[in-house]
Amino acid sequence: MSDIIQFSGLFNKNDIPYLNQAQLVYAYFEIRPGTAVANVRLPLNFSLALDKSGSMGGSKIRQLRQAVSQMIDQLQPTDYVSLIAFNERAERLFPATTAHDKENLRRQLDRLQAGGGTTMAPAMEAGLAEIARYAGPDKISRLILLTDGQTTGEKACREVAAQAGQQGVPIVALGLGTDWNENLLEELAQRSGAAGYADLIKRPEEAAAVFQEVLASMKVVAQELTFRLLLVQGVEARRVWQVTPLIKDVSLGSILGATVAVSLSELSESGAAYLVELLIPPRNPGGYRFAQAEVLYDVPQRGLVGQKERLNMTLTVTTDPNAAQAVNGRVMNIVEKVTAFKLQTQALDEAAMGNIAGATRKLRAAHTRLLEQGELDLAQTVLQEAERLEQGQGLSDAGRKTMKLQSRKTVKLSDMELP
Repeated sequence: MSDIIQFSGLFNKNDIPYLNQAQLVYAYFEIRPGTAVANVRLPLNFSLALDKSGSMGGSKIRQLRQAVSQMIDQLQPTDYVSLIAFNERAERLFPATTAHDKENLRRQLDRLQAGGGTTMAPAMEAGLAEIARYAGPDKISRLILLTDGQTTGEKACREVAAQAGQQGVPIVALGLGTDWNENLLEELAQRSGAAGYADLIKRPEEAAAVFQEVLASMKVVAQELTFRLLLVQGVEARRVWQVTPLIKDVSLGSILGATVAVSLSELSESGAAYLVELLIPPRNPGGYRFAQAEVLYDVPQRGLVGQKERLNMTLTVTTDPNAAQAVNGRVMNIVEKVTAFKLQTQALDEAAMGNIAGATRKLRAAHTRLLEQGELDLAQTVLQEAERLEQGQGLSDAGRKTMKLQSRKTVKLSDMELP
């Protein structure tokens, strides 16, 4: 295995039964930074646009200052950071500068005080302007936006997000609490590019952990990745899911006949993982290679371009019923997480269309799967929302945000080991 990129893959079972019909199997793949690049990353160039409206008072603003301070602690002297605070107006607390003087950064951060209304667009514009001062292909740029409320001027926010996309600056949009517009934040993230995403901070004390996840997502160790799965004749790809860092259906545009191809502009220290649903055609008993997987990538900080890792995906067709029943628990756990996510997403859509009975059934099915996975908090939220629908109350804001955003998260690759 390479010490630059660790590329692993396995099926949900090693043996499939001898049948005269096609069979569904799951192929799971992980891409992780190897030991040679684990501590080598591109410099960061990011701006924090932070809500300081009146609703951010008390524990919210204190926890936010602490979370950002912990983030600053981990920056390198070559990283650039700026801070924009906003209520109804935007205020530049400190301009884009290297993180060599962390004490000064903390002093400026302490100026963050709550008060006033909420208008995000000017702060987003100011953050982009600071990022543009040092942007370049040798740095990882991000605009990190945090709010706890509804903003005025949503149209202007969308326009700035589109501008961020044109400049190659993904937006990480964080919503604190339950009073913000998750549809808007998701749209802003999507407009800014593939690396943009929205996330939920349910309680102020969770801010530090979420900011650590954001920082990890920016620590890019490889670029211009392409994951490919080359299928042998007769094998059919039905669905492709990204499962790390967030669950996402990437089937559209990725399934190209006998080839599955997914592009990823950046690989962070968090890694990436994919789940592919395959239909395997009938075969006589014996061992077969059903696909060849490969990942191509660049590591510019090491001067490496067009690197490739490759592995064969094999299965045994067996007449032994006991062997055919054995499954890989690790892969099936991922399958169940994806299924629970799909059920919640479908339930949200059906509830929005007024199909309460269908939404409730899917939520209860998701609840069962989440309990089996040990996702107790999310399972409880899903059950509570199912009961609300049954009682004619509709979904709560907190429950809807949790199911829409937190259900996409899988366990970290660092917490798991492939056999």
